[in-house]
Amino acid sequence: MSALVKDYMIQKMEIVSPEDSVLSAIELMVDHDQGSVIVVNDKEKVIGIFTERDVLRRYLTNQSKFLHLKVSEVMSSPVQTVPETMKVSDALAIMNDKNVRRLPVVDKDGKMIGFVSWKELFSKVPRSLL
Repeated sequence: MSALVKDYMIQKMEIVSPEDSVLSAIELMVDHDQGSVIVVNDKEKVIGIFTERDVLRRYLTNQSKFLHLKVSEVMSSPVQTVPETMKVSDALAIMNDKNVRRLPVVDKDGKMIGFVSWKELFSKVPRSLL
């Protein structure tokens, strides 16, 4: 029996719109002790991810205006998503190949329903199921 993403994902997560300010996204991340927020459009489809890494990489290039930029101007896009029915081992392989720590989980309509992180998967999934 294989472990599935849906059994280890975290339901929903902090989300922002592409029009939100970088400042509001950072405040949300700090308030919820998260290293990223998922960017969704008005149809709840995942269109990007805004991470601590995005903050660090882009701040120095635009310090004076950075906090007032829109999330869409600094987010990482496109973002890799995974279906809830995917095997955990396949999700981990994607994380390794893409060098990412988190993957948004989407339903059959492509709407975000949660996310998986490498830390959660390695700490909770029994090795025998990988």
